[in-house]
Amino acid sequence: METESSSKAQKETDQKIDPDRSVKHDDAHAHDELMKTEEKPNATRASALDTILKSLWKISVFRKELLSSFTEDEFVFELRDFVLSNLSLMEPNGVYDLLVTILELLPRWETGYEPLQSKFEVYETLKKMCNRCKLDTEYPLQLAYGPIVIANSLREFKSAFEDLTFENLLKVIRTTLMMPCDKEGCEKRNYVERVINTPLPSVFTIALEWENNETEEEISATTSVLATEIDISEICKYEGDSVFTKYRLVSMVCLCGDQYNCISYENDRWIRYFASKKEAIGDWNSVLTSFVKLKIRPEILFFENVRGQIMGTDKIVFGSLV
Repeated sequence: METESSSKAQKETDQKIDPDRSVKHDDAHAHDELMKTEEKPNATRASALDTILKSLWKISVFRKELLSSFTEDEFVFELRDFVLSNLSLMEPNGVYDLLVTILELLPRWETGYEPLQSKFEVYETLKKMCNRCKLDTEYPLQLAYGPIVIANSLREFKSAFEDLTFENLLKVIRTTLMMPCDKEGCEKRNYVERVINTPLPSVFTIALEWENNETEEEISATTSVLATEIDISEICKYEGDSVFTKYRLVSMVCLCGDQYNCISYENDRWIRYFASKKEAIGDWNSVLTSFVKLKIRPEILFFENVRGQIMGTDKIVFGSLV
């Protein structure tokens, strides 16, 4: 009884000093548990991190720089720990932002691997000529890791221009960017031309932004536009001297439900990695079927430069394997 009386007196004293203190005192354990829960990495973003790392490993030009030091599992484990120590997975950034963060952290991970980041860098010059005052404007080089495309835009433009290929649709979408004239008093909005006159990247990345509530029909209409080979000179105006402007799709970061999957092209077939499982999908048409059947949304597509490799009878062409 004395103990109960003392406890009651303590609560009353707490309440007088701080009206909230007695509540905190009673719920201390629950509060601690809540804090622990909030500190846990978001499961979906943790899945995104692992999937991005696995997808990067599937890019041969990226992987060959690391093969002498790591196996795939060692690479994912070590870089994951490094990334987690430098960012919070609780931050509400998208999967593409997470990829950019990883690429920008690479030079700090191991100084010997600094060139890895540069393999993804795209430098574009924006040019604009005003239709009203004829002022030519050229902006400084801009660094990016590839275009970000709204999935709905692909569907809408494909519906309007049925005969256009994936790369041509990307070009049309990107040329819809308009900026006001820089001349004081004019300010007429004009279309902007994107020009690449620097060395081409080893990897060309395309990000797709989804609403996450698409129907099967909308997923089909979007993914059916995708291609497994693109020519970067058809997407951007290329003024360089390289003849190797074609890229092959080698891996993708995809969202399925609340978990991310890696889909990569290995040994003449597409493979799906999800959780700790591995599943053979088959050819590209089977991949498109899986997108719809499982409601998989590809969010990051990694295209690797062909660099003049001889493409045999099993080469990847637009939308299929032949």
